[in-house]
Amino acid sequence: MQRRNFLKLASAMAATRVVPVGFGMGALAQRAYAASPNYSSVTVQTPALMPQVINIFMYGGASELAGNLSNMLDINMNSMNDYSANSAFGSGILLPAEDNDPALRNNGGQITANGLWKRAGGTHMEDMLSAGDMSIYRTLYKQKSPTRSHRESIFMSHKGTLDIEGSPGIGSRLALMMTQHESSYTGAPLADGTTLGSLSELTLPFVSFEGDSQTFALDPENNLPLYLRGLTMDDQFNNPYTRSGSTVGDSEEAISNLLQSRLQKISASRSQHSKAWDGFDKREELSQRMADLGSLLEADLPEGVEYPNTSFARQLRSAVTLAIHNPQTLYMAVGTPGLGGWDDHNNGVDEYPDRMNELMEAVKVAMAHIKASAGVAQTLTGNTRTRSDNIVINVFGDFGRLVNLNGSGGWDHANNQNLYTFGGAGVRPTKETAALGSVVGTTHREGTSKTNNQYTVPDTDSPTWEPMSVASSIYGYFGATNSPILTATPIINPEGDVRLEDLL
Repeated sequence: MQRRNFLKLASAMAATRVVPVGFGMGALAQRAYAASPNYSSVTVQTPALMPQVINIFMYGGASELAGNLSNMLDINMNSMNDYSANSAFGSGILLPAEDNDPALRNNGGQITANGLWKRAGGTHMEDMLSAGDMSIYRTLYKQKSPTRSHRESIFMSHKGTLDIEGSPGIGSRLALMMTQHESSYTGAPLADGTTLGSLSELTLPFVSFEGDSQTFALDPENNLPLYLRGLTMDDQFNNPYTRSGSTVGDSEEAISNLLQSRLQKISASRSQHSKAWDGFDKREELSQRMADLGSLLEADLPEGVEYPNTSFARQLRSAVTLAIHNPQTLYMAVGTPGLGGWDDHNNGVDEYPDRMNELMEAVKVAMAHIKASAGVAQTLTGNTRTRSDNIVINVFGDFGRLVNLNGSGGWDHANNQNLYTFGGAGVRPTKETAALGSVVGTTHREGTSKTNNQYTVPDTDSPTWEPMSVASSIYGYFGATNSPILTATPIINPEGDVRLEDLL
């Protein structure tokens, strides 16, 4: 199915209140609708620069060890299986990495200067920390609802709330907050020097590259205009839900007939149906924009920027390309396709370090791509992108994992995980303690020695966040001064959750 036909399908589906996002994972949800957030109670200050957020989700729950080997000696001493044995990760996992120290150059050490796992992306992360391109929050720790279930944890993170049944996702909450406070966004600066006008004029503001995502689950109690709903596309800016065979022509013919019928009914009184006409006009605009974006994927990469040849890197490249060349794209969902899932009960020994290394290598290239885009003419708009420090990339998952190495060479579910966050210095709070280049939060091991129940918890003097704080921070980037309101639920979490920066 070509882009134009996809947009035709999207418009027809919208007329029947069906959208090409949120129907797969949504089928898992029991639609016992809860009270929606009170968007009018949110206080919004006009952002000094409109953010662009790329949320990368590691489905399955990734081990924290790539970003936190600071407790490794104690972990190994108490683990039911030895990490340093030849059948596992080798003795280097217990040793400091070389870090330019000649005395350590040949010891094979894996613990970097910041306590990262060198082989599992640690070298790339150290480079980005040194460049001030990333921070690591080591204490994203579920306490209010310490579930280790995938479903509840995925929904919690994608919706930014403990009340996951029928509640809207982060992307939809953000869009509804902006709708409620549209006047606060009129005139807000975009990264190409232009300003935001009416929200209805935005092109591709909310996009999913991971297919169906609960981050764009709709609010059952508040209508979200079609132009602010999440639109799904693949890493070539095509519709990923393509169909093959003779039914395609039949379906497209039926859609065309439906559209023509609707056009005939409203053409005599366009002034009475302006929103419908605007929708068709927007469809044509989107079709052209997607075609133009596809041509940029290879041709417009800065010199020296080359993404790895992996499915994940291609998806990330598309998200970054869209962000750079379309400053009106505000929030994107990305998965980690091609790297495998992160539910490493088994064979983490064989797969996890390489998978983390591939992920961080791609993100490091993405950061180089983003930084090189400032001052570059934008092919789509003809404007010059004046800034690139408004693009934020977040990487996290369902939950963390036990730090004990189990009998299958992996780790079972636990509650503490890392948040890896990149870029966005121009839209993050100007708090010195929140500056990029930091490793935030400290942990210690707990659990009965030599059992399959070893885990890390935040130290008593360490700042600690719930996963919903990621959502709270995102709303804060977009000007919400009391963003915990959007993560609150009346009974189980009435105060909501603070932004990451609020505890620093």
